[in-house]
Amino acid sequence: MRYTAFFLSILLCSTTLVFGQSNDSLALDKVIAVVDNKIILQSDLQVQLAQMKAQGGAIPANAECLLFGQMLIQKLLVAQANKDSVMVTPEEVESELDRRMNYFIQQIGSRERLEEYYHKPIVKLKEEFREAITDQLQSQRMQQKVAGEVKVSPMEVRQFFDKIPKDSLPLISAQLEIGEIILTPKVSNESKEEAKQKLMDIKKRIVDYGLSFENQAKLYSEDPGSGPRGGDLGMVSRGDMVPEFEAALFKLKDGQVSNIVETQYGYHIIKMISRQGEKAKAKHILITPKSRPADLEYAKSRLDSVYGWLIHDSIEFSIAVSRYTSDENSKLSGGMMMDPASGTTLLDVANIAPDVFFYIDTMAVGRFSKPHFCKTKDGKDAVRILYLRNRTSPHQLSVATDYAKLQELTQQDKQDHILKNWIHKTVAKNYIQIDPAYQNCPAAIDFIQK
Repeated sequence: MRYTAFFLSILLCSTTLVFGQSNDSLALDKVIAVVDNKIILQSDLQVQLAQMKAQGGAIPANAECLLFGQMLIQKLLVAQANKDSVMVTPEEVESELDRRMNYFIQQIGSRERLEEYYHKPIVKLKEEFREAITDQLQSQRMQQKVAGEVKVSPMEVRQFFDKIPKDSLPLISAQLEIGEIILTPKVSNESKEEAKQKLMDIKKRIVDYGLSFENQAKLYSEDPGSGPRGGDLGMVSRGDMVPEFEAALFKLKDGQVSNIVETQYGYHIIKMISRQGEKAKAKHILITPKSRPADLEYAKSRLDSVYGWLIHDSIEFSIAVSRYTSDENSKLSGGMMMDPASGTTLLDVANIAPDVFFYIDTMAVGRFSKPHFCKTKDGKDAVRILYLRNRTSPHQLSVATDYAKLQELTQQDKQDHILKNWIHKTVAKNYIQIDPAYQNCPAAIDFIQK
């Protein structure tokens, strides 16, 4: 078994939302393993198996056993991390939750569609995954401590490659490296005033004329997650919401409606339903100021100028990104799109969003698309320039063209051996119980205490 490579894949997918998967079909609560003070439920395993199937591609016959073994590894890493005081901070967990949510949003199309699909706001989804993300980050950190500082020499890379049967060399699919400059126009003061006035009118109807807050939310709120439910956010805790929203919420008395609150999402009025210490049951109505056509045209004219500089080599792409893109995360990567699974800029063609592939498909390497209108990940109107930095064709793995990949595989193989030895030593120091139905899984054999 490739411990390290497969383990990293499970870290990336184990909290992925299974679109179209019924919660009822996964409601299996049987404990199938205990590692120290950590348990594995059969439902946990079934969720990950469902996610593997949802991703498409060939499913190994022993997929359930493989996943189970990797879950055991994760629990063992977390258990030992707690004993060795290898911890992660709340800020690290929050950052990772944001990254995962952005990935989910990208998969389903927009923040609004994600919230609408699950009938709950992003903050509630994040809270449901907080413990799992904490465990994952902690296990990653412990794994890094155990086997992370491994280096391989060119000779080891060549020896690893030579061990692979020539008729079993894997096929590397076509990959692209794509950059983007996204400019989101600033919302005009007129649009902001229109949004605030609309919200003031809604509040007046609620407070002065006694109309139902819930009905007004259903009619006018632009939060697709809570709007259809009468603005209901459920029970929220301090730290769940953006600071401006939270500060206004916890000043309210039961039944009270707030003044207009501005956040990065727009303008809100908030109703406190009930408070229990640092938790509150609340509802809100959101009105988002809209970009006007003139604002978008102005943004496009700005990127038209940038496009001219780029094609005439008057400015480097990375510098143009730092000066003109509205996406702060994009600046960190020099404007290059990142594969969330691998953490690299190499994107498999099959995973590229259709609206991006439409422009990139016929472009030559080193070229730029003309500025065009698009939607940001959170559904805002924007203008974008795309850049094709590199394109690879499908080919068999080779030292000449894929040395970096081979170096990574060689390193993983070396880490596998280190991690396996660590498991043998650590299992004896922890209480481990495995359900008889899973004791025959090859991946679980190392965890069965003799």
